[in-house]
Amino acid sequence: MTPGIGGELLGDAPPTCDLGVVERRFGVVGCRVDGRFLRSVMRTGPWMDGSHGRQQAGALAVLLDHALGETIYTARPAGHWSLTTELACDIIVPPPWNTATLHATSWVPRAEATGGFAQCEVADDFGTLIAVGAAWTQYVPAGDSRVAAELVVPTDGPPPGAVNFAEHLGVRISTDDQRTRVELRDPARWYNGYGVLHGGVWASMAEVAAAEAFARGGDLRTAHVHVSYLRPPVPGAAISMIGQPIHIGRSFGVIQVTGSDDSGRSCVSATVTGRRRTAQ
Repeated sequence: MTPGIGGELLGDAPPTCDLGVVERRFGVVGCRVDGRFLRSVMRTGPWMDGSHGRQQAGALAVLLDHALGETIYTARPAGHWSLTTELACDIIVPPPWNTATLHATSWVPRAEATGGFAQCEVADDFGTLIAVGAAWTQYVPAGDSRVAAELVVPTDGPPPGAVNFAEHLGVRISTDDQRTRVELRDPARWYNGYGVLHGGVWASMAEVAAAEAFARGGDLRTAHVHVSYLRPPVPGAAISMIGQPIHIGRSFGVIQVTGSDDSGRSCVSATVTGRRRTAQ
């Protein structure tokens, strides 16, 4: 199946699928079911800028996680939720992306009683394919959602004064000769409707950690991100990602990233590859 890419701007029209506060803070302004496809739109902006003079590829992660997860969620059995277990993204055209909005089109090639697999394409306003994504999810019986409403800041948009993606996320980045550490200062700001850290934010942090390592090792650019979600962090715990280079070459690199909470529990395992790329 090859869906059409691009699509009309949804603007501020009421969404036909759920948009949480995290999605809105990442510029997602519209989401609708269109036959066998789900289409989402995200506005770009300065909040996407990385620390190396171009947009951060990881800024796509919440859009992808939302589009893929929501697609499978619509096919869930009655009385169940859908939880993402793996999320992957390939950057086809590296940033900067000269477009006002990004359009995600997602669909479900296979759904089973226990979960499903979804794919996604992200295009710019001109229909150029810039990224593709995929996710595996599993269905779990619905229960009482642990939503920490009192911990979620009830406003949209980036923090006041945020001028780049790291400030938008609220992360502190530190490096040594071997590793990159990305610490999330206010995890509760990015809780989803289940009361746990949004999967797209985990993926964003993994890409940030890898991008810093790539920049130190040469001019490699993020090309592929694969995240496995192992377990949720302890509620209210501090969150950090550690990026460890496996290989940094002239044209290709691999970074292993581990996400954990301050109890020492490993919550996320990610592999990020980089390639020498030319922006278009």
